[in-house]
Amino acid sequence: MPQARDMTSNDDKPALHALREALPELPFGDDGPVFRAPWEAQAFAMTLALHERGVFTWKEWAHALSVAIKDAQAAGDPDHGDTYYAHWLNALERLTAEKGCVSEATLARRRIEWDEAARGTPHGQPIVLKRTHELPAATLDAYHAAIYRIEAQPPIDMKIGAANAAVESLLAEQGVESAVFVTAFNPFGRVLTPAENAARQRALTGRVAEMGLRALPGAGIDPMNVWIAEASLFVPGATRETADTLMTSFEQNAVIYVDGSGLPQLLLHPDYR
Repeated sequence: MPQARDMTSNDDKPALHALREALPELPFGDDGPVFRAPWEAQAFAMTLALHERGVFTWKEWAHALSVAIKDAQAAGDPDHGDTYYAHWLNALERLTAEKGCVSEATLARRRIEWDEAARGTPHGQPIVLKRTHELPAATLDAYHAAIYRIEAQPPIDMKIGAANAAVESLLAEQGVESAVFVTAFNPFGRVLTPAENAARQRALTGRVAEMGLRALPGAGIDPMNVWIAEASLFVPGATRETADTLMTSFEQNAVIYVDGSGLPQLLLHPDYR
């Protein structure tokens, strides 16, 4: 049965009001948007989050959805209403690609992966997308574009592959020859709630302390503001072995490893090497 997501909090009402003005045909019930399946709610939530982060306006979204619907109708879609969120998903893929959030190649590759996973899953069983042993190019690009900020005095911004004299001096002051910049947020790229991420970050802080290491707070920052900054730790004295332990324990695709010369390097999870 279609279900309505409860989106009636004061924080959501302005965004939903603007969305309903842009899309008067949006399926809506007394308690909020109406969905026929969980994936529809997920697609809706992703769209709302991207709009809130300034990736696109509701005018741009309405146009993208209109184009997706017209294309589907031209291809023979009967337009009975049950395919509305299929068009929504197509519009979301197109618009995020246009905005540079994801590449067309990445989208095509992911569709193939899901198709293969569906064909290999027995009827009635949940479809699980197995992790491959190669990170998507878009993910690697995001890592290389990010700013890795150490909350020192003054703050130090690191970029992968760019030697950093301030970091070199910091390591020398600490009397260590290496460090690791790591987060516990969003395991293997799966977006969690702020509360879940905060709990994971506290666990990471405790684990580092148990290792006998001290850490400075930091943050991984997207200069394009597509994804929210991730609280992180800069751990002087951490080695590559330490990095592997933390990546495995806290399910991270990669960390930043810094050698004694102050050169930040992307160190991938052992599964991706």
